[in-house]
Amino acid sequence: MTDLTHLDDAETVAIEATREGGPVDQPHKTTFADITTSRHVRPIVPASLRSAAGRRALVVDTGRLAVHAAGFHLVRLPLYLGRIAVYAPRGVVRTAWRIGHWAAAEEGNWHLRQQAANSNDPNVWLQLDARRQRQSSWRWPLVLTLGFAVAVSGAVFARFAPGGKWALVAALFLLAGWLGRPADKPIVDRVTLGGRFIRLTAELTREALVACGAGIKDGSQVAFNREIYRDGPGHTAVVSLPSGVIATDVIDKREYLAAGFRLPLDQVWPDPVDGEHPGVLSIWVADKPVSAMRQPAWPLLAGGEADFFGELPYGFDVRMRPVSWVLAERNSLFGGVPGSGKTLAARTVAAGAALDPLVVFLISELKGSGDLDAFEPLCPEGMYVSGADERSLHRTIEILEYLLQECETRGPLIRGWVARGYGKDNKLNRRIAEADPRLRPLVAIFDEVQELITHKELGKVAAAMLTSIIKRGRSLGIHLILSTQRIDKESIPKAISSNVVNRVALAVTSHIETDLILGTGAYSRGARPTAFRPGRDAGWGCVTGLVQPVRAAYLDNDAVKAIVGRAVELRAGMTAPTAERVRAYNLAEDVRQVWPAGQSGVWLIDLLQLLQGLRPDVYGDLDPTALGAALRAAGVEVVKLHRKIEGKGHTRPGVRLEAVTAVLEAADPAIGAIGR
Repeated sequence: MTDLTHLDDAETVAIEATREGGPVDQPHKTTFADITTSRHVRPIVPASLRSAAGRRALVVDTGRLAVHAAGFHLVRLPLYLGRIAVYAPRGVVRTAWRIGHWAAAEEGNWHLRQQAANSNDPNVWLQLDARRQRQSSWRWPLVLTLGFAVAVSGAVFARFAPGGKWALVAALFLLAGWLGRPADKPIVDRVTLGGRFIRLTAELTREALVACGAGIKDGSQVAFNREIYRDGPGHTAVVSLPSGVIATDVIDKREYLAAGFRLPLDQVWPDPVDGEHPGVLSIWVADKPVSAMRQPAWPLLAGGEADFFGELPYGFDVRMRPVSWVLAERNSLFGGVPGSGKTLAARTVAAGAALDPLVVFLISELKGSGDLDAFEPLCPEGMYVSGADERSLHRTIEILEYLLQECETRGPLIRGWVARGYGKDNKLNRRIAEADPRLRPLVAIFDEVQELITHKELGKVAAAMLTSIIKRGRSLGIHLILSTQRIDKESIPKAISSNVVNRVALAVTSHIETDLILGTGAYSRGARPTAFRPGRDAGWGCVTGLVQPVRAAYLDNDAVKAIVGRAVELRAGMTAPTAERVRAYNLAEDVRQVWPAGQSGVWLIDLLQLLQGLRPDVYGDLDPTALGAALRAAGVEVVKLHRKIEGKGHTRPGVRLEAVTAVLEAADPAIGAIGR
């Protein structure tokens, strides 16, 4: 049986286990190793002081508040003096009465004397009054002596100190006004509006958890794993919830939890605790709403370079701690409803990558808004697409063909450099990229990629190509940045989303979209991008691997243009990248090469097996439907073919030999090919 005992005015709960009989396990003795290796050891330097941005934000916020408060009170100074003038006479009378009342010892046994008088008992009254007089006999001399000393000191100060007379008068005037003020009418107005939040306490936390309606009936059952501590611009409480209540129960009731604290919603942030059991909850309460905090500037905005193979600055979490982004050996996916800030977030990542002079960009912006136009100078000729028309979609296929070609050519080149001692693993590193211009890192951005994947003719082929690039290009220095506003299994096939490491769910409508972007079970583990509001919360998102939401650093068009201008200067003197459209593997030629002898027509399902045997890397991710779409895009007609198997007739989609031959004789047989 476990007894949870609440300690008054404390932030911990003592847990005492009582059992009948002796203990089953020997008591554990805490050693120095237990303390030094504990993951709950508090950091030496507070989180708000561990980074230059945090220290700068602390100084700036404090200075801004001080300047605002000074101006606020300076404007109201005549009002304050008027109030003091009204309260000062009352303060003089009140102070004189209090001193006389204390010197006469009237506060001691007055109620007993009154009771004796009411009962007409003069003996008791006289005894009590004699006691009062004995107390008063030493108080009056003390008051007179102190009064004389204060008067003499004041006279000396007023006589000999420069301006002492006026300083003394001002001090007495202010003191009299302060002593005479009404209890409910302060002299000085408050600078801030609303309820003033001082700090998080154990009792306040328990009351809010009970009030949120997550199944907690008794606040004393909430155990504090450690004392409430200062954490950046706020306080954090880590609690163990009662049996049967888990962290996500409270997270789902975040609005009610904030109401329990009597604070705005974006000032209260409950989160599960990584590495703990599901019943442990972390509650971070900010000093002020996060929306009222000024986000620190992007670290590379004023100057500096970046490293594709290291960490890039991305944004900040709710505690204004910097969050970095990793490109090497990863890919990125941004998903959210329109207005959630997908392009803004992806553009922040691209801005960081641009400040590495080795990086080459390939961009397809299928919205046609021009949000990525600033990056066009960093793209090889023909490798920047912006538009929502059919031509833009076909040009995007050309970019994918080029990337597939890079997947094939880069592998042998990297292995050659590793054999020469440029690395230990068969993957691209900075030393190899600097030594071989052919192996510069590629960052390919596909904005509104759902327009391509859901295309009637090109969609299946594009999805297969993207899947192949994501799987193969990771170690070859190829990083894809995908963004989509349509979030379903057709727009983000499982083969794509499950192979992307960096995933961000911005504002979405339900748990279904959350799990589609972040992975199955993300919503049940506490990810709540459904709480973000499009437009107002643009850039806020839940990131895989992080507990708290993250907001991408805001870079407007002018800032992005300035960053790209610096990026162009960093590339001065370097060989300009070229990405001429590489003729894709001719699908018609591959089909003709594997065509079974003596047959005039072949089903797609059989043809796909033959093609996969010829080029498994190119055709391995296709299905018969995708192959049919690729053949139609290449100009090969797909028809229904009827065949008899064991005497029974079957009709399935396929192609005829004359259709393949006609395409081979065409002027541009590579159009619509699978890719090289």
